[in-house]
Amino acid sequence: MKITGVEVYELQIPFSRGVSKQSPSSFLKADALDFCIIKIETDEGIVGWGDAFSFHCRKSVAEAIKHMIKPRLLGKNPLDVKKINFDLQKELHLFGRYGITMFAISGVDIALWDIVSKYSNLPLYSLLGSSGNKEMPAYASLWRYEDVDSVKDRCAQAINLGYKYIKLHEIYTSEVKAAREVVGEKIPIMLDTNCPWTRQEAKRMLMELKEFNLYWVEEPINPPEDFEGLSNLRKETQTPIAAGENACTSFEFKKMFEAQAVDYAQPSVTKVGGITEFNKVVSLAESYGVQIMPHSPYFGPGFLATLHLAQSIPNAGLLERFFIDFDAYLYPEEIFNPKNGVFQAPTNPGLGFDPDLNVIKDYRV
Repeated sequence: MKITGVEVYELQIPFSRGVSKQSPSSFLKADALDFCIIKIETDEGIVGWGDAFSFHCRKSVAEAIKHMIKPRLLGKNPLDVKKINFDLQKELHLFGRYGITMFAISGVDIALWDIVSKYSNLPLYSLLGSSGNKEMPAYASLWRYEDVDSVKDRCAQAINLGYKYIKLHEIYTSEVKAAREVVGEKIPIMLDTNCPWTRQEAKRMLMELKEFNLYWVEEPINPPEDFEGLSNLRKETQTPIAAGENACTSFEFKKMFEAQAVDYAQPSVTKVGGITEFNKVVSLAESYGVQIMPHSPYFGPGFLATLHLAQSIPNAGLLERFFIDFDAYLYPEEIFNPKNGVFQAPTNPGLGFDPDLNVIKDYRV
């Protein structure tokens, strides 16, 4: 079997946050979400679909796939997915081991694994060593609202929909306090701050937040690769720390684990190097005794890949559902909506579904 075609679809799909008030900050300013979808065709008619991280960087990622990766894929056997991933990382290292280059490799890797599992006529989780019957608890990953009333409204809605875990994207104590008041003491709350603070600022804020009994605090320090700083923060505040969405390749996670920087590791399949590299991180985490919590605020092939990967992790952890609603979905909407707070993995061969071509046509940039 040979790869005969690689096509990139750039999409923007409008969404609703569920509240009308806009956040005063520039963080996550968007009314539509970027998608960079990859289609890989073979001479045997098997087609694979992938998803490269592209929020606010869609054009750059798409160009990297078209001009840096596509020429290196044509004519290759897609079943050699691990070798292809290794060769791409080796040949493209000059252009950066992280960021845009690795996002592009990640999307291609997902598409290749889709082909491999379709060729085997098995759902991806079977190839990864799972029966697919594992429960995968979901958490509602809220937008950043920077508004107490909006936080209360969205927390209440998430609880009404059956979520048993809530993640905030706030940076002020008032919003965290509002969330705790709404959900009570029994619902775990996580807080993703997205790298806003220095070491000292983070220490002061985490001590302020102690009373809210947070399940974890995510990426409290800038830059995110300050693993020594995260390690010290864990010890000094006795607060569980999560990080990893901005780490690419297993080498970064090894540094993270050696520094004892995190309680929860968050590889992102559309960033870290695809399914191939994600699995390496899982093995490392097992060796170092760190719990995997996949980063997955996605609605394309990357989300489906995360569902399958979670099935293959001994302790699947919690799975993220970005708490927004789209004008249209690439897959049946129920895939993204947990039942009784639990996600199900698709059972069809490959990732489980191919994207809706009408949605691609209607929302292509």
